[in-house]
Amino acid sequence: MKLFTLLMLTFSSTTFAWDTSDLKTEALSPVTTSARNVLYVGGALTLGVLIFEDSIVDYTQKDLSNDKPLGSLSKFGDLAGQLVPNALYAIGMSLAGVNGDPKGYTRAIGMLKASAYAATLTTGLKYAIREPRPGKTNERNSFPSGHATTAFAFSGYVLEEHGWKWGAPALVLSSFVAASRINDNRHYLHDVLAGATIGMAYGIGISKVDKKKADGAEEKEALTIVPIFDWDTKGLALIYDF
Repeated sequence: MKLFTLLMLTFSSTTFAWDTSDLKTEALSPVTTSARNVLYVGGALTLGVLIFEDSIVDYTQKDLSNDKPLGSLSKFGDLAGQLVPNALYAIGMSLAGVNGDPKGYTRAIGMLKASAYAATLTTGLKYAIREPRPGKTNERNSFPSGHATTAFAFSGYVLEEHGWKWGAPALVLSSFVAASRINDNRHYLHDVLAGATIGMAYGIGISKVDKKKADGAEEKEALTIVPIFDWDTKGLALIYDF
């Protein structure tokens, strides 16, 4: 989270402004754009898994966490769920913008926005629901999975911006992250399903909002301020557009 918070400070103009209308539009993008379909499907899957918890969640937890089929590879899932792909994408798109790609800066900031909004919502739900982690009643921050949230924010955004050619590999990576959390007995199946739903909805939603903005009125210079809350980090993320 610390790396992510630092990367959120992106300067791209000499004019300083804050368009608060964008905050509401972006925050509600999972329900005001076609990304709502992700919420419907993901929410239904999460609810269905919870209804059949004994036969699905408990079985999956026992099967994966005991057998640990991912073995030592799970550490890469843990790493990928800590915003590393998100940050690398943002850096790469920023460099593309420097080299003349007209979408480079927009995509870099879009990835950061999607990750920030998704992570903020997930962390808020963690504090509100306080579900104990598997086998650790003293850690009450299991639902939803933060790793799955940010991983699927990454893949959702990549899928919407670049299509299936790059979206499919990104989804495979995100699914690996989610599986690694159960493999390591850090989350339940419904935790990663909920996190994946939130992340993908924001990944797609933010991309949709940015595309609509680009196709509509002239772009505005603006400073977006997004709160970042994590168990280890609390603060504000600054996104400066031009």
